[in-house]
Amino acid sequence: MIVTRKWLEEFINLDGISTEEIILTLNRIGQEVEGYRKIEIPQNVVVGEVIECEKHPNADKLNLCKVNVGDEELQIICGAKNVAAGQKVAVAKIGAILPELKIKKAKLRGVESFGMICAAREIGLPDFHEGIMVLDDSLGELKIGEYVGKYLNDEIIELGVTANRGDCFSIYGIARELRAGLNRPLKSVEFKYEEMQEGIGRIVNIDKNELKKSSHLLKAVEGEINIPLKVEYRLALVDEESKNKIDKFIKYAMHATGVLLTPMNICNIELDNENGADVIKCFGKYYVGIKNDINVEENGKYLIDANYIDPKYVNEIVFLNALKTDEYFFRASRGSEPDLNFGMNYLLNEMRLPVYSGDIDLSNDIKPKIINININEVKEIIGYDIDEKSIVEILKKLGFEIKSITEESLKVAIPVFRHDIENIQDITEEILRIYGIDNIPNKPLIFEEKNRINDVIEKIEFLNELKLRAVSNGFYEVIHFIFEDKERLKKYGFETIDDNLDLVNPIIKELDTLRTTLLLQLFDDIRYNRANDYKRVYLFTAGSVYNAKREEKAQFAFVLNGFADYENPANHGKPSKVQFKDAVDKLSQIIGDFTLIEGKHPIAHPYQCAEIIKDGEKIGIIAKLHPKVAKDFDIEDTYFAEINLEKLNKKTKLAKEINKFQKVTRDLSLVIDKDIPYKEIYNIISNLNIEELKDFYPIDIFDLGEKNSLTVRFKLQGQKTLQENEINDIMEKILKALEEKGIRLR
Repeated sequence: MIVTRKWLEEFINLDGISTEEIILTLNRIGQEVEGYRKIEIPQNVVVGEVIECEKHPNADKLNLCKVNVGDEELQIICGAKNVAAGQKVAVAKIGAILPELKIKKAKLRGVESFGMICAAREIGLPDFHEGIMVLDDSLGELKIGEYVGKYLNDEIIELGVTANRGDCFSIYGIARELRAGLNRPLKSVEFKYEEMQEGIGRIVNIDKNELKKSSHLLKAVEGEINIPLKVEYRLALVDEESKNKIDKFIKYAMHATGVLLTPMNICNIELDNENGADVIKCFGKYYVGIKNDINVEENGKYLIDANYIDPKYVNEIVFLNALKTDEYFFRASRGSEPDLNFGMNYLLNEMRLPVYSGDIDLSNDIKPKIINININEVKEIIGYDIDEKSIVEILKKLGFEIKSITEESLKVAIPVFRHDIENIQDITEEILRIYGIDNIPNKPLIFEEKNRINDVIEKIEFLNELKLRAVSNGFYEVIHFIFEDKERLKKYGFETIDDNLDLVNPIIKELDTLRTTLLLQLFDDIRYNRANDYKRVYLFTAGSVYNAKREEKAQFAFVLNGFADYENPANHGKPSKVQFKDAVDKLSQIIGDFTLIEGKHPIAHPYQCAEIIKDGEKIGIIAKLHPKVAKDFDIEDTYFAEINLEKLNKKTKLAKEINKFQKVTRDLSLVIDKDIPYKEIYNIISNLNIEELKDFYPIDIFDLGEKNSLTVRFKLQGQKTLQENEINDIMEKILKALEEKGIRLR
């Protein structure tokens, strides 16, 4: 994108602002400046007026001119074909140093010449015309004898505008950026043009209107087109090429305002939609925002279409239909200016042709996006506490509308020309680039990892950890349907779903209800594996079970069948069968420490069944399968465990300081009644709350006839090395408590 300082000054007040400051500001606010050059007309080149123009008496191709340069009239010989009396021209007086020569008094074919009437390229301007350069008042009111640089000197800035900033592909768009960056107001641009009494409806008819996705504003003009020097000159400065006179004005107005403009000859037009693309037909086709195939003849009457189409939509249509594109697509796909009246009025003001009254307005209402932003979140993203007042002022200068404001949030309406703003991050970027990243104080970079794990992820990870432990201990995972045979559940004494909540349309008769246990399906798996000659079957599964009210909970179940190990040297190399102790050991390696108390289960062996207690709460059952049930499934001795996963919680492990003092072990052999359970002894000792007693457990039981001998091992550890008398005092305290309950030392 190329802009000139004087063109910018049409839209924004830059008084007192140097071009260097403009460049620095553009770079600071994210509009990268890629090039700069200065147009400066040589001194002694002034505005002159050709008073007389005659043929040279001694040369057919030369003209003898009398030129008024303010303080004198000069005789100048000129070879340009287009020189004529009454013209205002650029005159290099004697002594002027031009890019390619120094002007001196000369004699051509016997006639003296006191200067030179200049072409644009001869005074260092782009070569945008043939012959001499004819000046006009489009550059300002011309004063004879005035330095030409006053009208033509300019500064050119080339910007590397990114593709997402379609609003900056115009002089006006860059002026809007400078309004925020320099804190300067935009100028109020006045438009003047002659409007005829005859209305546009007299000469333009719309035969068909099938437009769906684009907006249009149509006006008509009449008259001979004359291109002022300002338009020719500025188009040359910004490297815009054109086909003809009407195209020059179109390119000029589009570069100035960013509005898409399309010229057509007066005709009956059709507005159609082809494959999703809006099309205007008038002696050719114009695919709105994509490609212009309309050939405009300069016949004195023209229809102008200012239009807009959503950039996302036009990109999609071009991609889906593989359409060829041109310069219109470049602007439309990046986001053209949606203010159609602004672009149209600017064009008509520059053309200065009579305009048919009225217009044809086919505009869609473009509603601005509304985004709620949290001020604290904006500050957190930036990493600096920008005050709320500054945030609001910056957004207003950028054209954002503040709909409402509270202490913590803003409700912001995005300008319709800002197609790139989608979320709070985009708005924060706007605030930061205008506030100035250099104004944010430096501080060390801090990486702070946030916990992104929620309860669901924690449960999944915990379950996966349990599964990994089970696999590490020789178990294989199996997966089942959540359905079960209702009659089978009733047969073995399990709870079943209430009839009014049961399955309405089961897959098959044998899967006619939701399961209330995982175990029966695991027993089926043991039978299948034993039938395939597997001697050792360790399986586990995890999944949902349901109660009578169809309330769901997660369960974890294990089964062990066959051999406990593959080879047992103590048994002459033969493997031994799995026992209750083996099941308990395996389970403890999976879920950690737990306590067992006597329990009951509908399919458990009456003398080998225990409830699993962990952290003081019942979490499940572990047992040997009842022989009758084992016979039904045609399997040998089997042990199972079923655990409520919702009660088996993963706890954060906290490091504790290691006690550096050694532990002391003592054993007590006690004489107890045969009907006293170990739990009673456990409770007696635990209730003493002896700080030094770290652990105790039974290690042997011996039948004494009427009584039993139970040996319990105690582990003691203090915050210092325990002395013998201290150890004895503790053991005496334990023994005394037991004796009070009738338990004596053997």
